Amino acid sequence: MPLNIIKAMKKAQTQLDEAGIESGQLEAGMLMAHLMGCERTYLYLDRERVLSPQQIQDYFNMVKMRVQRTPIHYIIGYREFMGLKFYVNENVLIPRPDTEVLVEYVINYCKNVGDHFFKILDMGTGSGAIAVSLAKYIENCKVTAIDIDDQALLVAKKNGTAHGVGDRIEFIQGDLFYPLKDKEDNLKFHIMVSNPPYIPTADIEELEVQVKDYEPLKALDGGREGLDYYRRLAKEAPKFLYDDGLWAVEVGYNQAHQVGDILRDQGCYHNIEFIKDLSGYNRVVVARMKGVEKC
Repeated sequence: MPLNIIKAMKKAQTQLDEAGIESGQLEAGMLMAHLMGCERTYLYLDRERVLSPQQIQDYFNMVKMRVQRTPIHYIIGYREFMGLKFYVNENVLIPRPDTEVLVEYVINYCKNVGDHFFKILDMGTGSGAIAVSLAKYIENCKVTAIDIDDQALLVAKKNGTAHGVGDRIEFIQGDLFYPLKDKEDNLKFHIMVSNPPYIPTADIEELEVQVKDYEPLKALDGGREGLDYYRRLAKEAPKFLYDDGLWAVEVGYNQAHQVGDILRDQGCYHNIEFIKDLSGYNRVVVARMKGVEKC
């Protein structure tokens, strides 16, 4: 039976609602906009357009994937972050709005410093959302983006190119600081940022199906307490940060004080601060380097 755009969307919304998908109406529209290659608002201007049999099949195949809990951003292939569209696939964690708190802090930090060229290190870049956003909104910077996964780096490079900043980002494959140890001894950065894996291993099974069964485990699992990567970042960063350099990371909603303790125990940091997200949780931990000789 022929279906026009609006009838297909209503049918899809019913299926999504019955499957327990929140925001069924919104997601039905997102999938249709992806199918038609337009913005959601244009769908309602062309609501009576009759879909071809192939379009109907393609649309409801996507709806079926969503009903089965495939993340919608993997289905449509992108996620908006910091006002930019980022390509995503199953090799990278889908960027979250909470991470914008970290990016906005670093952007404002650079603006407040004034006329200065910043060398920025993004640890565990994934989709490149942090690195690309910083390069896009901070003109006077060079970003080094590291990730252990070569497939994630392909996604990050694609996003860098798409937003016209690929020439100001160096993408490196490796395990945290390890690939930097082969470079010149005086390699230093003004800023280190990271959104590392921070979910405690035992909590992974409690996550939503669309997260635990689809997003990459290595981007989620932070070890027994969820703090493994913070310990490594705190311990290894001093060799690669200038004196008074900025150390800034995203943390889980209840981890800020533990990460603060890790920094204090390391003895290399001062001016430790917690930055809240829109929900009032301490979402970002920032600190300044005392200098490697003081560690």
